[in-house]
Amino acid sequence: MNRHHWFSVIALATLSACSSGAASSSAEDTAANEDPIVGGRSDRKDAAVVAIDIGGEALCTGSLIGPRLVLTARHCVSETSEEVACPAQGPQIQGERAADSFTILVGSDIRSARPVAIGQKVITPDSDQLCGHDLALIELDRAVTGVTPLALGSLSGVRAVRGVGFGKRGDSASAGKKMTRSNVAIRETSASEFVVGVLSCNGDSGGPALDASGRVVGVVSRGGPNCNGPDSENIYTRVDAFHTLINQALRDSADPEGGSGTGAACGGSAARCPNGSHCNQSTLRCETTS
Repeated sequence: MNRHHWFSVIALATLSACSSGAASSSAEDTAANEDPIVGGRSDRKDAAVVAIDIGGEALCTGSLIGPRLVLTARHCVSETSEEVACPAQGPQIQGERAADSFTILVGSDIRSARPVAIGQKVITPDSDQLCGHDLALIELDRAVTGVTPLALGSLSGVRAVRGVGFGKRGDSASAGKKMTRSNVAIRETSASEFVVGVLSCNGDSGGPALDASGRVVGVVSRGGPNCNGPDSENIYTRVDAFHTLINQALRDSADPEGGSGTGAACGGSAARCPNGSHCNQSTLRCETTS
């Protein structure tokens, strides 16, 4: 998409969130209206749409697409240039965040959501740019049980989507509750992205666009110039443009030898904490016993 945008990560402490930002020629963040998903309603049904706590500092949304695999946005898992615009003028990725800095939360409100897994491996497209490649997968240290993963779909023939996310309710509103909005028309498509109008905002980054059958066809990338307003638009990364990467990650994450966990992970099927430490069930990490 030949538009300028930028991406931002917003503090979890304020229940704002990691999102994309800005459209047309300058930018802010992804769009949203009256509810976290702009113009949306409370969502308690999409259990496989999860919150991603990034090191206790920032928030993104993701989709559980396999028992041990979460689909999200690349800018949620990578260290990026301070200013990022599309089309890219050069490398936009500066490095990757540690896989075990991601905690996956299940629930409809970030304040009461329960941690169910920790990142074990991050899979990204082979590119140093976000534009057209803003998609990533987080392989988990354990299987998430009791939640049916979302299926993947193609954008072919899809004219409207439903968005889901934990993002802000608008430019000056709060985030943290899972919201959804249906029947948002697709305005434009390219080989790797598509454009819709007002739909998402900060914190919805990485969240899914679903077709009429509930299949994931896109991942929130960026938007703007604001979360609200008639000129606001959102750009999603097409899932079908990365089917080879995703299918390989699904196969790898299904490996019965996988899921051994990270050294600091605990709870559930993860290893027990070493002597002198205990398992903090709210973070699924071992902590030194005082």
